[in-house]
Amino acid sequence: MITTPLLEEIYNTQKRLDEEAQHDIEKYVENSQKIMLEIEKKYGLKFKYGKIQGQTLEPLRELTA
Repeated sequence: MITTPLLEEIYNTQKRLDEEAQHDIEKYVENSQKIMLEIEKKYGLKFKYGKIQGQTLEPLRELTA
């Protein structure tokens, strides 16, 4: 497997998120959404979402902690 420090950090982050979600994909996605909302708020960013087969992806809803 090809590896670089950046890829190792990505793999480690994904592994940590998976463990935090107890291997539940729905919880993994929910946790990821919370992190993205926190990043948007902290850094004043706004992420935009692409289109899938003519449909648009809805922005993440506000999740309460």
